Amino acid sequence: MKPNFSTALIWIVAALIAIGAWIAFTSETAAAIAIATVLCAAIQQARIAVDVARLNASLEKSSQNDGASAFPIFRRSLLTQLSRQCASMTEQHARTRNEIQSEHLQRQLFEQSMRDGLVVLDAHQRVLSANAAAARLLGFDSTAARGRLFQELSRIPEVNAMLDASYKDGQRRHGLLEPPTSPGSIVDAAIETLRDESKQPIGALLLIADVTSEQRLERMRSDFVANVSHELRTPITNIKGYIETIQQIGLGDQGQVNRFLEIVERNASRLGALVEDLLSISFLESSNSKERVTMGPTPVHSLIDWVDAELGPAAEARGVQLKRDIERDLHLHANALLVEQAIGNLVSNAIRYAPRGSAIEISARASHMPVQGLGKNASNSIDHSHTRMALITVSDQGPGIPEKHLPRLFERFYRVDSARSRDEGGTGLGLAIVKHIAMVHGGTVTVESSIGIGSRFCLVIPLANI
Repeated sequence: MKPNFSTALIWIVAALIAIGAWIAFTSETAAAIAIATVLCAAIQQARIAVDVARLNASLEKSSQNDGASAFPIFRRSLLTQLSRQCASMTEQHARTRNEIQSEHLQRQLFEQSMRDGLVVLDAHQRVLSANAAAARLLGFDSTAARGRLFQELSRIPEVNAMLDASYKDGQRRHGLLEPPTSPGSIVDAAIETLRDESKQPIGALLLIADVTSEQRLERMRSDFVANVSHELRTPITNIKGYIETIQQIGLGDQGQVNRFLEIVERNASRLGALVEDLLSISFLESSNSKERVTMGPTPVHSLIDWVDAELGPAAEARGVQLKRDIERDLHLHANALLVEQAIGNLVSNAIRYAPRGSAIEISARASHMPVQGLGKNASNSIDHSHTRMALITVSDQGPGIPEKHLPRLFERFYRVDSARSRDEGGTGLGLAIVKHIAMVHGGTVTVESSIGIGSRFCLVIPLANI
């Protein structure tokens, strides 16, 4: 506004000087006309300066308020048209700016909500944007990454090498690798370069996914299939081999035939036990196993009676004594068949490894001890915050288990002594089934063992509220 008024004042002063000089050489009438003309021109110029100042003020106010200000209407059509054009332009500018801000916000929300890491690079491998997941997986600060070379941020040589190769030949790169910032984790890195019409790189997209759990599950699946195949193949091969032998030698030597048939029967029983255990572990690991298991008050004495009746002859045949120490009137909130199976598996293992003349003790006590992680695996029908637990222990006087094996003892098909376990008829799934039965009931199973002294397995199951 000030520059326009200054211009008008300069016009007026200059006009007055010119008029004063001219008056000295002309008549009074002509001088009066000249003065009036110059004054009118100066006033007109001042009004125009004021209108332009108003228009300029509206433009400044509009830029500060994102185009929300109204523009003045002038008497002069030219200024009115200019004012309307300014209003239209600022409104369009505001709409464009809002659209850009909205798109930027949406892109930020999309990138930050992605579970996978995303890095956008320019033609020179400088970071245009990187979301929080990428920064976490690659180990850099996403807020300070923009504008920096990717190689300055990444500490994974394999990713840098894939990026350079993709920029050179335009081919998509993909690979599994372990980031040094997160040992034990596995990420899947995929790089796609973008090129212009002349095949020159103009940027790249780097997508990084944490596939640690997927790889672990895949490895477990592969191990499970391999173990099942091996466990099934062995008895099937034995059965087939001895049947072929019987067919070749005929039935003349009845004693030898009977011995071969006993071997066939033993392998068939092993095969049947393996199939039953596979069905059990499949059921217990299913997502709805807890809903499909019926639970109710179950007396512990009846469970131990069943175990004694089923496994007592096997223990007696091996010269092992079964002892019991059960608290009176102890009732579990459990599925009787499953808990019988769990206790039976523990006792069967103890009989298999207990030395002749030793004893296996089965005890059960009520406990007020908190069970770590109980709420995570708890059945929905029980309020575990106020539930007492039963500690059912099976203790033997066997050779004991080396400490290095204890963390993996409840894994499927894990054996401390593979040869002896197979000779004894074990399937390698017994303890894994015990673990899952405990989990279905909202409990746990633990083991303590000392070399040369024996082992103690503790099964924790909720007590019934009766």
